[in-house]
Amino acid sequence: MHCRKIHVTLILLVLCISVHPQDIRIGFFYDSDVQAVVFTTIEGEYILSGDGRKVAVIRKGAIFHVERNKSGLTVHDTVQSYGVYKNLEFTGASASNIFQVKPVLPSLPSKESDDDLSISIYNEALRVINRTGLEKYISGTVEAEGGSDALPEYYKAQAVIARTFAVKNFNRHAHEGFNLCDGVHCQAFNGKSRMNAQIYASTSDTRDEILVDINSKPAITAYHACCGGVTASASVEWSRDLPYLVPVKDPFCVGSRHRDWIKTILLKEWTTYLEKSYYYTSPDNLYKFNNPGRQKYLDEKNKRLLLAEMRKDFQLKSSYFYVTAEGNLVTFHGHGYGHGLGLCQEGAMEMARVGYTYVDILMFYYRNVKIANSKL
Repeated sequence: MHCRKIHVTLILLVLCISVHPQDIRIGFFYDSDVQAVVFTTIEGEYILSGDGRKVAVIRKGAIFHVERNKSGLTVHDTVQSYGVYKNLEFTGASASNIFQVKPVLPSLPSKESDDDLSISIYNEALRVINRTGLEKYISGTVEAEGGSDALPEYYKAQAVIARTFAVKNFNRHAHEGFNLCDGVHCQAFNGKSRMNAQIYASTSDTRDEILVDINSKPAITAYHACCGGVTASASVEWSRDLPYLVPVKDPFCVGSRHRDWIKTILLKEWTTYLEKSYYYTSPDNLYKFNNPGRQKYLDEKNKRLLLAEMRKDFQLKSSYFYVTAEGNLVTFHGHGYGHGLGLCQEGAMEMARVGYTYVDILMFYYRNVKIANSKL
């Protein structure tokens, strides 16, 4: 495929935002009931403080165990115990500080990140919060969401939309003592980016850049794995339209691994589902549901069943599918992976591969937006 120039108007703005933090606080292991973790210094040196008082110096390779009990947080290393506290702070004391924190009760994958960590008790579990620089967080998010094998122009596009999400949702978890969580409720963040140096470079090249709408407000920069050939309008998944999340025909993800999929279930399971949903239709329509584009309902006239709900109920890769029946089986023939809104990651990666810039990529998937400079 030959690279074609996408003509866009790039307008740089300076946004006036009332809060200008340099750091961001990320809630680790947000969806898990963690009771004990192990902290290890990977690089630099850390000062451990308990309830505002210096407790210990943690040098490279040292291991500290933190566990919740009835009295509070107990902390000890391999030699001694340091007491019981309500709040623990692991504060970096060197020019560069990297730590690893691993839940051991229950056992979960570890996270390695920059800068500081705090631990307290919240809702009878450990509340583990990483305080780090915003751009370090963006790099980690880009790697977690986009993988480590893409090209710089894709990483730049992913960095802009990840940063836009962070700006727009900066206080999503303020009532819990941090800004964003590390899971799908916000954006995936598995810790610092370590797999590809181009991710850091791409984040740096787009520093402070976000997408804004026609009112200069940060846009809702939804993204997904693969659109299956056409992206969705906002109203297909949500209750309202947005001028920048509109259907876009996408030829770039045609050959991607998530372009097409099928899933087969028993005909009885399908009919029982429709009956329980109070959905009545003729036998012919029951077996031959056609979805030539992306629509919101199984039947546009009846508007009884949301395809997005069917996707969840049947654990389908997307809500972009059609149905056929043969014998006692019903087959979902689907396209894409994810909700289909905004940037298609597999399509964006292909755009970068054939020579488009990150600005081209962003303006292709989001319409009626501008790139702005937001100094958080």
